Amino acid sequence: MKYVCVFAHPDDEMRCLGTLLRLRDAGHEFAFVTITTGDKGLPYHPPEEQLRAADIRTVEMQEVAAHFDAEYVSLGREDGFVFEDAELRAELIHTLRRLGAEIVFTHWTTDYNPDHVLTAKLVTDAALLAPLSSFAPSPGVLPQAPRIWYVDPGPGHGFEATHFVAFSPEYAARKAELIRLHRSQMDVMRELSGGTDYADQLTAYDQVTAQRLLVEHAESFRPCLTDRRIPWPSDLPGRLTDPI
Repeated sequence: MKYVCVFAHPDDEMRCLGTLLRLRDAGHEFAFVTITTGDKGLPYHPPEEQLRAADIRTVEMQEVAAHFDAEYVSLGREDGFVFEDAELRAELIHTLRRLGAEIVFTHWTTDYNPDHVLTAKLVTDAALLAPLSSFAPSPGVLPQAPRIWYVDPGPGHGFEATHFVAFSPEYAARKAELIRLHRSQMDVMRELSGGTDYADQLTAYDQVTAQRLLVEHAESFRPCLTDRRIPWPSDLPGRLTDPI
C-alpha cells in the first residue's frame, strides 16, 4: 500500500509518526509532501538563519523521509500564506498521481493554523479529482480516489477521535528520535514552551491518548467521510497483539 503524508509544513508529520513506523515495518511504502517550504519557521533564530529557514527545514524533512525510504516533495508555497487556487490544486493532483497515492494522512479540517486548514481542504478536493482524467490532465491517473485519514491536531480544535493506533515503548522511542531530527523546530518549541522538549510533550500526549485503549502509547485519527474518499479501518495498523 502507498501512504502519502500531505501536510502544510516540514515537521507536521510528527503526530502520526508512531503509526507510520508500524506501517513501515509492515512493508508499506511512503512519500511525504508539504505545501510550503516552512520558510517562516525560525522566528527566534538570528536573521541570517531565518533567511535560510527553507533550506534548513528541507534538510531536516529529508532526514525523516530517509528513515522510511521515502521521497520528500515540497510544493514550494510561502509559509503562512497558503491559498487554494487552480494552480496549486492541479499541482497537488499531479503529485498524488505521480506518487501513486492510495491512502493520505493530512491535517484535521479545523486545525489551529490557517495553512493546516487550507491543506486539509486541498487534499480533500485533490483526492476526488486525481482519478478523473479530464481534470488537470497528466500521466498516472489514479484508479480510484485516495482514502483520507485526518490526524489528531491536539486538544482544543473540535477533533473527536474515532480510530486509534497503539504502539509499544520501542516505537515511542523511535518516534521521539525522528521528531528530534527537526532540530530547528525543537529550538522554536523550547522558546514557546519555556524550555520543554517537544518530543517529550508529544510522548506525554500519546500516553494520555493511550489511556482510552488501556495501552502505553497511541495516536488517534478521524476518517474523511466525504464520498469516494472514505478509508477502511484496515488502512491503519491493528492491535499490538496482531501480526505487523
